[in-house]
Amino acid sequence: MMFTYYLRKTLRDKGYLFWSLAFPLLLMICFNVTFMGPAKGEVDFQPVKSAVIRVDTTASNEDVIRADQAGTGEEYSAADAFAGEFENVLTNLADAETVRNSNMGYNHAVVELIRTDSQADAEKKILDKEIEVLFMVDGAKECIEVKVGDNANMTTLMVARSIVESYRRNYTIMKDAAVTAPDKLEAVMNSIADQISVMKPKSTYLGEDGSSANVYAWYFYSTIVMGMFFNVTSGIHTVFDIQGNLSGYGMRTSVSPKKKSQILLSAFMARYVIACAITFFHLFALRAFFQIPVGNRLPQILLFVLVGNLFSMSLGSLFGLFTKGDENQRDNKATAIVMLSVFLSGEMIVQLPGLLEKYCPIINRINPATIMNFAFFRLVNYPTLRAFWMNMIKIAIATVGFLVVAILKLRREKYAAV
Repeated sequence: MMFTYYLRKTLRDKGYLFWSLAFPLLLMICFNVTFMGPAKGEVDFQPVKSAVIRVDTTASNEDVIRADQAGTGEEYSAADAFAGEFENVLTNLADAETVRNSNMGYNHAVVELIRTDSQADAEKKILDKEIEVLFMVDGAKECIEVKVGDNANMTTLMVARSIVESYRRNYTIMKDAAVTAPDKLEAVMNSIADQISVMKPKSTYLGEDGSSANVYAWYFYSTIVMGMFFNVTSGIHTVFDIQGNLSGYGMRTSVSPKKKSQILLSAFMARYVIACAITFFHLFALRAFFQIPVGNRLPQILLFVLVGNLFSMSLGSLFGLFTKGDENQRDNKATAIVMLSVFLSGEMIVQLPGLLEKYCPIINRINPATIMNFAFFRLVNYPTLRAFWMNMIKIAIATVGFLVVAILKLRREKYAAV
């Protein structure tokens, strides 16, 4: 009877349902719109209409690279090498079969090369929107200027920039090979195109299937944790449910023949069941609607949800017992602390935990949102569970400590009131 009463009472709390249920879903919708391709590990686009021209190919006679081209042993200048190999890269990126056989992960060409007779002709085609990107290669200075037309979008710009940055990096490797291992230069040059990284999702760590774990998914995983942490308000409300006060409900609680422990357990369990149900719904939405992987380790996922919500409610009980103000004021204080914890865990800036790990690692060690985020991220993406268990042990120890302190505090208040 008391369990169903607290169940109905919690479901009627519109503020709680918004922050714990609706707000995380709204955030995931925003993330899905922003990262709909990268978060799912898919980035698709039409081949970028491109042209390449050589601005300057002059070089000193002594600045040469010796290469065995088609067995001729032909010598050519460093300027010609820089420009020529970049043109070869674009040619390979324009060939759909070459791209499919590479490790770039696309089934179509990345660029579409448009022939131009001169720089003036190329610039005219950009103005006429026949070309989206013009690569102007200065071989002597080993630099590439990228001109983007008005019809280019952000994806086009990112593709062009990633091609140039990857080429510069790989060409440095090629130059080093020319000096240290000339016999391997041809193989290095032939592999440059395959090493071009074009709009690939940022990734880290290997999953169980050997694929890379997409860090864009971190935004979604941290939103799940944020929704769980909003249950601190449930812990605060549970404490208020068994404390006598001047409100009508408080007076009825004080004179109720029911044991306070029974009231506490009913209030806590009703809210705990709802909290876990909301988290499971978020996980279902994450996988079914947003197509973000959550893994198939069901027992560990169940444990993660149960322990995470228990932690947030036990933390909330401490806020309810040791902070000052009425129920709403304590809710606001707890929510502010939760939002700070979630922010430091990388909810809005995914690089933040990495920066903290470099300059102030203690924050990552004690921030519960970061610990929970890493636990879930590792559960989904890591081939082993050792790191997951270590993080869950930290959360479980903190949960037990919070519950013990809360129970002792409540018992003392009860005896003091007798």
